[in-house]
Amino acid sequence: MRKLVDKIFQRYGVPLTVQETSGVSTVRGFVQHTATSARKHLLPEYTPLGELPQGHYLMLLPLNAVRVGKQVMYNGRWHIVRRVEQVWLGSTALYDWCLCEERGVTDTWGQ
Repeated sequence: MRKLVDKIFQRYGVPLTVQETSGVSTVRGFVQHTATSARKHLLPEYTPLGELPQGHYLMLLPLNAVRVGKQVMYNGRWHIVRRVEQVWLGSTALYDWCLCEERGVTDTWGQ
């Protein structure tokens, strides 16, 4: 199953740049705007004119591609990884689930 998930990342994932201490690397993953930094990140919060608040993203990445505090570039903007959890199937870790915040946006994490 792990090999199948890796193939899905390679075939359908978008390229993301990960900043490392030794430089940068490129991985492929999936990105979704979450509209909130709250734990209820899958429930969108809309402003009166239908404008989505910016700055918070859910990313699905290959295992161990990032750690909390690292930075990931998506659409020309850097994002700080705030939380990373592994997704498991039985006893096999398949991929990393990450919550990220756009760098330069007022830090509202935990509010």
